[in-house]
Order: sequence, then structure tokens, then C-alpha cells
Amino acid sequence: MKKKFLIASDESLKGLNKVQLLGWIIWATAMCAQLFNMFHRIAISVAIDRVMADMKITAQIAGNLIALHFFIYAFMQFPSGVFADSLGPRRTIFTGSLISGIGALIFGLGPTLPFLYLGRILVALGVSVIFVSVLKIGTEWFEARKFPLVASLVTIVSSAGSLIATSPLAALVNRFGWRLSFEAVGLSSLVIGVICWIVIRDNPTQKGLPSPRAYQLTNSSSYNSGSQSSEQLKLISRIKSVLSTRQIYPLFLMALGIYGTVLVFQGAWGVPYLMQVYNLSRKGAANYVLLILISQTIGSMLVPLLTEKFLGRKRMALICSFGYALSWALLVFWNNGKPPLQALIPILVSFGFFVGYLPIIYSSTTDSVHKEASGIALGIVNFGSFVSAAVLQILVGKMLDLKWEGVMNQGARIFSKGAYQLGFALVFVAVLTTIIGSILFTTKEKKY
Repeated sequence: MKKKFLIASDESLKGLNKVQLLGWIIWATAMCAQLFNMFHRIAISVAIDRVMADMKITAQIAGNLIALHFFIYAFMQFPSGVFADSLGPRRTIFTGSLISGIGALIFGLGPTLPFLYLGRILVALGVSVIFVSVLKIGTEWFEARKFPLVASLVTIVSSAGSLIATSPLAALVNRFGWRLSFEAVGLSSLVIGVICWIVIRDNPTQKGLPSPRAYQLTNSSSYNSGSQSSEQLKLISRIKSVLSTRQIYPLFLMALGIYGTVLVFQGAWGVPYLMQVYNLSRKGAANYVLLILISQTIGSMLVPLLTEKFLGRKRMALICSFGYALSWALLVFWNNGKPPLQALIPILVSFGFFVGYLPIIYSSTTDSVHKEASGIALGIVNFGSFVSAAVLQILVGKMLDLKWEGVMNQGARIFSKGAYQLGFALVFVAVLTTIIGSILFTTKEKKY
């Protein structure tokens, strides 16, 4: 199929380069806020046993405290899509960073459990609007054909925030305690928010520049005619167009099963599980969780490449969903929930690698809907990830308390291998939804 430039001249190409250079600067600034989003998502798992001991709370209460973040994050995904589409990424990211920074300060300073809840509520409200806004910047500042690259980079760079929340944070907690650590993060979030307000612009027109879509390569037939239209849709029309798009629902299921579940392990119970079942130190346990994040970074680069160049989105969806489910099956059922320590490395690496399909889920989402509704569509799909994470955090906490045998260490409850196996078995059931989603997934490939 023959391709053509809508605008083809040296002057127009220089204009495109200028738009995209500024776009990368704005995107990189927004990603600083996204790094803190990812940090908050994972950080509490590294310190949860010390929080439990200091505040004298049970695993169920701790699970509720963790789940609160994911519940709020999940239910804010639809509003965050609306904010990104209507208010724009600049105001959304700025406001979110300030709210999350104040929440982290309250969490670190809070003398009682209600203050910790308030802090987590504010943190979740703040960071919940950032991710979709970052992707929205990608749809506004770059050609449509470059969005898969932008989505992959968002996932890759986001992993850096998660990496900081593992071994480095574990060392910080050991040295200065969990309270001071979260206070420092809160102050940093406030600074990042101000920087984002100064640098970010919602789209090129706010800088007197044309949209990159004026320069983009197009086919004579498009992947989704609605996504290429410049028609301005009203909010109700955007919502209706997204909800009437069949492809959104398999993508929702895949996000629910492949990302919401990994958050349960890396964002809450992975570190305590490794410390209590394998007798690892906090730093050692955090290093194992780090493997998931490193392999996710690698997977976010390789999986999209293999998808677009060789296997296609449908086949890669099936490979990643079945491979991810197999990895969880090994963790849950091998040796009654305690695989050999050396086997944990390939299991956790495979967790992260198969989660590398996420950028394809996001690209398929934006490809399936009108450009004006991309934020809402991304919010709905992302809702699947975090509602499953929220529900599973609570269920795993309840299962741990149900199987608790009364053992404590330095004020923190110690749970048995059987208790963790029961909790993680519930997670495995949720993992199976990604297989269902991959089977139902029929989105056409987008050709450039």
C-alpha cells in the first residue's frame, strides 16, 4: 500500500522536527511525575512490615491500607481520562503531583492509623490522574505512527520509579525509617509538580505550532477511521464511542489479568513473602522483586518489537497470557507454594517479561477509538488493572490473617507458606482473565 506525506517539503519537515523535539522535552518532564506515581505504587510493600509493627495493625488492615490506593486509583481512571481530554495534561499533572506530595507528607508524619489512611487517599487521588495524562501527551505531540514507541518508553521509564521503590528504598528504610523516607518523597513530589506546570503544554497549538498529524505518514485506508478524524467530539459522544467499541473489553480483561495481578506481588506481598517463607533479608527480598521490574523493562522493549515486526498483536497476546499464567502456576503450586529459591529467578523474570505486553495493550486501545476519546479509553482499560489489584490486596490480606498461626517477630505478624499459597491461589484465578481477553482479542493490526 502506497504511503504519502500530507505535507512534504523541507520547511514542513523542519517544523515536524521542532514539534517533536519540544514534544520529547514535555514528555520527559511529565515522566518525572510518572516516576513518583510508580514509586508510590510499589513503595509501601518494602516497608509494610515496619508499618504493621509500628502502628500495631493486622495483615487485613495492612491489606486494606494497600488496597485503598488501588481502589481509588482504579475508580479515578475514568475521571482521569476525562480530565486529560478536557482540562489537559498540564493542569491535571500539576494538580495531581501537589495532592500526592501532600498525601505522602501526611502518611510519613501521621501519628495514628486515620492519618495514614488520609495520606494514602491523597496520594492515590494525586497519582491516579498522571499516567493517562502522560499517554495523552503522546497522542497530542507525536505522529500516530510513533505512539507505540511512546507507549513502550512510558512503560520502560516508569519501571525506573518502581526500581527506586525496591532495593534503594529498602536501604533508606533501614537507615532512616519509613516515616522520613515518605516525607522526603512528599517534598520531592511538590517540586516536580511545579516544574511540570512550568514546562508542560497540552498540545503544539499552545506554543504556536501545528499538530504533528499535519505531517504524518498515512495509508489510503486507516486502521480506524474515527481515530484519524479531526472532528471535535462532545464528552457524551466520546464516552458512547468508547463503550460501543468491542475491542475495549478484551483489552480491559488483559490489563486486569496481566498487570493488576503482578501489582499484588511487587506492590504489596512479594517482599513479606520472600522474607518470611525464604528467610531473606529485607534488602535480599527487595532484590528479588527488583528482578520483575528489570525484566519488565526489557520486556517492554522486546515484546513490542517482536509484536510489530514478526508475531503480530494477536499471537503475542496469546503467548504472553499463557506464559504469564504458567509462571503464576509454578509459584502457587510448585512445592506447595515454595518453589526452590533458584527457581524463583526465572519465575519472577518471566513475570516481568510477559507484562511487557502492556504497551501493546495501550497502543491497541488508542488505535481502536477516536483520537478525541483516547484519554477516556485508556482510563477504562487501566481501570481493569487497578480494580483487580485493589480487590486482590484485600483478599490476600484476609487469607493471611485466616491462616495466621500466632507467630510474631518485632511486633509484625509472621505468616506460613500455606497462608501465602492460599492468598496467591486467588491471584492465580484472576490471572486467567488475561487468557480470556487474549482469546477474544480481535483488533486489526495497524499498518503504517
